[in-house]
Amino acid sequence: FAIVVSFAITAVALVYVTIAVRSILRVIHLGQPDPSRTGNPVGRTLTMVKESLLHTRMLQWHWVGAMHWFVYAAFLILSSAVLSGYFQLFNPSFALPIIGHWFVFEWICEALGLLSTIAIVVLIVYRQVNHPRRKGRKSRFYGSNFWQAYFVEAMVLLEGSAILFIRGAEFNLGQLGDHPDRFTRFHFPISGYFGDVLFPSGPGAEAALENIIVAIAMMKILLAMVWLIVISRNLTMGVAWHRFIAWFNIWFKRYDSGRTSLAALKPLLNAGKPVRLEDIDELDEDARLGVGAIEDFTWKGMLDFATCTECGRCQSQCPAWNTEKPLSPKLMIMSLRDHAMAKGDYLLTDPESRGGLSATALAEGERPLVGATEGDPWRSTGGGVIDPDVLWSCVTCGACVQQCPVDIEHVDHVVDMRRYQVLVESNFPAELNQLFRGMEGKGNPWNMAPTARLDWAQGLDFDVPVVGEDLESLDSVDWLFWVGCAGAYEDRAKKTTRAVAELLNIAGVSFGVLGNGETCTGDSARRAGNEFVFQGLAAQNIETFKEYRVKKVVSTCAHCFNTLKNEYKEFGIELEVVHHTQLLNRLVREGRLTPVKDGAGAAKRSITYHDPCYIGRHNQVYSPPRELLGILPGAEFVEMERNSERSFCCGAGGARMWMEEKLGSRINMNRSTEAAGTGADQIAVGCPFCRVMLSDGLSELQDKGQARAEVEVLDVAQMLLASVKGEPATKAGPGTAAPAPASPAAPAVPASPAPAAAGGSTALAGSPGSLFDSPAPDAAPAEAPASGGSLFDAPAPSAPASGGSLFDAPAPAAPSGGSLFDTPAAPPSGGSLFDTPAPDAPAGGSLFDTPAPEAPSGGSLFDVPSEPAPAAGGSLFDVSPAEPTAPASTDGEIPAGQSLFDVPAAAPVSEPSAGTGVSLFDVPATAPSTQDARPAGEAQGVATTPFGPIPEGQSLFDVPTPESAAPPADGSSAAPAGP
Repeated sequence: FAIVVSFAITAVALVYVTIAVRSILRVIHLGQPDPSRTGNPVGRTLTMVKESLLHTRMLQWHWVGAMHWFVYAAFLILSSAVLSGYFQLFNPSFALPIIGHWFVFEWICEALGLLSTIAIVVLIVYRQVNHPRRKGRKSRFYGSNFWQAYFVEAMVLLEGSAILFIRGAEFNLGQLGDHPDRFTRFHFPISGYFGDVLFPSGPGAEAALENIIVAIAMMKILLAMVWLIVISRNLTMGVAWHRFIAWFNIWFKRYDSGRTSLAALKPLLNAGKPVRLEDIDELDEDARLGVGAIEDFTWKGMLDFATCTECGRCQSQCPAWNTEKPLSPKLMIMSLRDHAMAKGDYLLTDPESRGGLSATALAEGERPLVGATEGDPWRSTGGGVIDPDVLWSCVTCGACVQQCPVDIEHVDHVVDMRRYQVLVESNFPAELNQLFRGMEGKGNPWNMAPTARLDWAQGLDFDVPVVGEDLESLDSVDWLFWVGCAGAYEDRAKKTTRAVAELLNIAGVSFGVLGNGETCTGDSARRAGNEFVFQGLAAQNIETFKEYRVKKVVSTCAHCFNTLKNEYKEFGIELEVVHHTQLLNRLVREGRLTPVKDGAGAAKRSITYHDPCYIGRHNQVYSPPRELLGILPGAEFVEMERNSERSFCCGAGGARMWMEEKLGSRINMNRSTEAAGTGADQIAVGCPFCRVMLSDGLSELQDKGQARAEVEVLDVAQMLLASVKGEPATKAGPGTAAPAPASPAAPAVPASPAPAAAGGSTALAGSPGSLFDSPAPDAAPAEAPASGGSLFDAPAPSAPASGGSLFDAPAPAAPSGGSLFDTPAAPPSGGSLFDTPAPDAPAGGSLFDTPAPEAPSGGSLFDVPSEPAPAAGGSLFDVSPAEPTAPASTDGEIPAGQSLFDVPAAAPVSEPSAGTGVSLFDVPATAPSTQDARPAGEAQGVATTPFGPIPEGQSLFDVPTPESAAPPADGSSAAPAGP
């Protein structure tokens, strides 16, 4: 009976497995060619062995990885027990030749039998403790197929324990045989005790023991074959299939060196060949640009989908998922896997014969890959397979790829789908229009004048050599200092640029810059899917590099660093590229930069460091910035809980810097809250994008009283420069500034994101005076600093010139102690700060709701043209001066060359001048005129609101609501009762 049952179920299982393997291979072969996956076979094999046998990626989660290793090893070694079972059906005393009674092999079997049983019990408990019914979306198993996991866990438990049972019976039977010396406690150190407790022994027990061994052997075979039949009937059962497929997926990973598939993106391929901008006219009509259908993925992509184990490690680390957005890398891969397997029959059936397919197969075959979904967007039940919100939520931080134990390449798949949406469908978030337009037309995402790239160097006490002007080539200097768009245009990043330049000058390192000859590297365009804008910019830069013989580059921007280091290779140039923290750390170790160990620059403070994704996970640069911070005198380093490989993204990558976060909570707020929670006085960064995002997040926390007022975000280079020069490294000594009040009397600035940049970046592209722009040199007062202040800088004593910071002190005529928010004109009833348009604006209208007269209806902030309106599709920020700029009028029209933000308040302004380039935010509400324009009876220096006057020194936000009645009789301010 045992023989017949065992061989019969084995025959059935083999048939099912053969059909299943053929089906999986046919689906994988539907993918497009990718010939780059077979180079360096020896290196690939070593990587596969290392990651598989040593579990190097699984052990990122130490205890879970260790438990999984025992289960994995048992699967490999104890599979021999199933093979032995077929022979034991005929001879219960059978043992494998040569090694069957070798004590080392027996010890391994004993240990793995016990440890795999314990391990699977631990993993079962772990899954239950972290079950979604307890943790909801915070569970990494959220959305996984639980019945499949339970089935596999049960099979592993039974197989592992069966080893101990059958060896216990073998122990008792062997003692009655001809070679009792092979069946001692030495050979059966664990299972021998199972034999003592569970099975008969002694004379007369031989027949019973033989029957027990045959029964257990049959049970092992049945379990193994049932397992194979079940998974063969479920081709999407990745939790089981990965045992066979993961080997191949690891072997075929993108880098034959074994590193994770990050850093450079997979090239845009068509029929297995990279698509080049210069060859676009030669492409066939049916050429595939990106991925618009499941069959457009490469065969490696199909293999990725089939390999997913549904473990959810990627999901647990994903910034989008952790901020309530619909993107889960795991669920995205599962959706693509299920769709690929379901559409396989449709694709493999001749179009004329598809009428014979089931309605389900036909519906699956006609589903759009990307489109509006039915049900949950993260796991759709109909409509598109991948929801657009899922696709555009990705920040390409690489946490998913870095965490995946089987080397699935999530980021490449996201970008490939974006490429199709941008290049073929022209279907992408509206905010990206301005990004693409600025990068293509002006060489920078801010859409600023290309001739302003050297403005950051104004006021330095040494000359910055410009290649092509002061230098004929880079042969005569050590480094090309790649400033980058942020370093040239964004005020906070300019300070990093100046700090690095000063440090290089102090260290005696020769360098040059390209100045106005530099253009954007194209990182954001490529990760947004606009491959051809990226390639155009790359070609321009590479031509410049070759012309000036560039070999060594230092960059302050993590995104520029990654692009220049890893992606320009694809286009024929190899550069030695270092991040500025790497070079500065080298200079400190060489003794060319020496921090001053006492004095103001050695003030005691604590520092935490945020790892930028594109120098951290993508390029494994973790130590240099930490080493720099560790040598700063007076500094105590504090790590955030999520750091290094598990660092949490700032939210700006993958072109998300330029898109609004409309779903869930803001990623930068999540990270800023964690950074502030360390209690550090300074938050160190190494990327301008990170600085913008964390500065904005910290500012909001400070406004809400959830972070100390003296906490600040600085680049590592600024901190090092302060220490080297012996200058104060903090804007306020630790503990000297009181925390911002948590009282509702000082509510936060409205959280509505600024319109020009997403995720907290409020740079206003193309406007003559941006929130982050330095004032023009000829417009600044004599005492103004050479470079413009940032939002968070202490203002100069005098009134800021045009382009000053939002939080800078107002002109002297403003009430004492007031800020911009303390002295507005009376807004319409129910209005807010942003509801104070020019006089002709409709009541209750927002500053951002006041388009030019000719603006088309339905337009967004980015679509509002000035008067005269630009060509169709023009943006508010596309206005260029067509004639000398005239003062902005206040009758609802904006003169040519000015932006919406250049419209002054209705009252005339005498200081600073309200001429060309003056921003709305630079105009004090209370004009210093000789005649008081307020209603009779109001005291001088007191602004009014719909609820009454604002006493001198108070803010608009300090005004009590009507319910809180009049101020106290003693004249003190009272916090409003309501929020």
